[in-house]
Amino acid sequence: MSEPVYVQRYGAKRRLPPGRAEATLAGRDAQGRPVVVTVVRPPDPDAFLRTMGLVASVRHLDLAAVIDAGRDGPDCFVVSEDPGGTDAAGLAAGRPSVAGAALTAASAAAGLAALHERGVIHGGVDPASVVRAPDGSIVLTGAGLSAAYPPPDLRPGTPPDVARYLSPEEVAGRSPGPASDVYRLGLVAYLLLTGRHAFDGADAAAVAQEQLDGVVRPPQLYNPEVPPALAQVVMRALEKDPGARGTAAQFQADLERVLRTAQVHEVVEERRPSRAWLWILLAVIAAAAALAAAWALGAFDPGRGDVRVPDVLGMTQQRATATLADAGLEVGRVTRVRSTEGPEGAVVGQDPAAGTMVEEGSAVDLQVAGAPSPSATPVAVPDVVGSSESAATSQLTGAGFSVVISRQEDDSVPAGSVASQEPQAGVLATPGSKVTIVVSSGPPAPTASPTPSASP
Repeated sequence: MSEPVYVQRYGAKRRLPPGRAEATLAGRDAQGRPVVVTVVRPPDPDAFLRTMGLVASVRHLDLAAVIDAGRDGPDCFVVSEDPGGTDAAGLAAGRPSVAGAALTAASAAAGLAALHERGVIHGGVDPASVVRAPDGSIVLTGAGLSAAYPPPDLRPGTPPDVARYLSPEEVAGRSPGPASDVYRLGLVAYLLLTGRHAFDGADAAAVAQEQLDGVVRPPQLYNPEVPPALAQVVMRALEKDPGARGTAAQFQADLERVLRTAQVHEVVEERRPSRAWLWILLAVIAAAAALAAAWALGAFDPGRGDVRVPDVLGMTQQRATATLADAGLEVGRVTRVRSTEGPEGAVVGQDPAAGTMVEEGSAVDLQVAGAPSPSATPVAVPDVVGSSESAATSQLTGAGFSVVISRQEDDSVPAGSVASQEPQAGVLATPGSKVTIVVSSGPPAPTASPTPSASP
């Protein structure tokens, strides 16, 4: 008896847990790269293969690429790259940091957004489909395969895991849409943040009923380190009404906004004074010197700049590289810094800053978070509003923070005094993170009155 075509073509003989597929096998493509072959028996093979053709056309850093798809007798097979690594269930068991959980969910949301732009529904987002590869990148796997699976068995007595990652509309028997993918990813994000399923029960019927009318307990009840802003983003994705969840692109943007605004910090138990701020301060000084040199050379001459630098803070280095390339720019020097502004591997600084106009083809230097300082412990941000610029800077750096200074006109605060700060006084933040102070430059200059013309 001859072997199936996919076994001959990819040497796929090592069987993996099949999940809901007929079979899942590990193999290698012609270049020797590891692949996963999923064998399914869809009700409409032609429609299924058209869907997989669309999935194969979507190329994105956070999506497992579909390499091949075809028929073999009554079966269809789909060959996709195998990212290896650990899925979200394994990551949750290892208790990831809040920042790491948020970055994982944001990367998966970026993959979903790319699918939705092409009109493709993933349909099967669950912990097994969100994978952290050995290089630290996040890969969303299994896109489109759910179209080949029979409806889930939600009868009493069926194991509860069948319903843990279904959307309410799927439980009700309706076809999944983009909002269903967002809901499912919200459930995965909840698991990463809390180590718990958002809904659980004795069997699939009980969990399915919870998906329809159960109330999600806020994630900070199980993990006090989850900040309210992040909890709000996840809870929005878990709305029962599909129209209230927002899009995958919005979910990604909201998660990255929370990461960028330093509302998520690494927390480590050891309580020795941290010197992480010194590394950040040195990096800021170096970046400022590089900026000054670039200015002197005319790199920021408005007449020469024709590309706006995108904001890549909070992204992985891999995705930041792709984002810059899409904008016509390239990555310059990459510096690993000890930082608590994001999880290891996240971009925490860029030079030039987002929004700067530069020549197409210019390089953007990146600062990427290395391993967090083992001695970083959150402390309260001092109150420096009303202090002079020098006093505020001394007080904040003395507390271990990196200081970012901006200036604006203010007719109610004396020139040289701090008008506001972010984070606000009393907020717990990790030494080494940034505190932005707004220094008053005094009241706006009076507008000159026109000189009356002399009477003839």
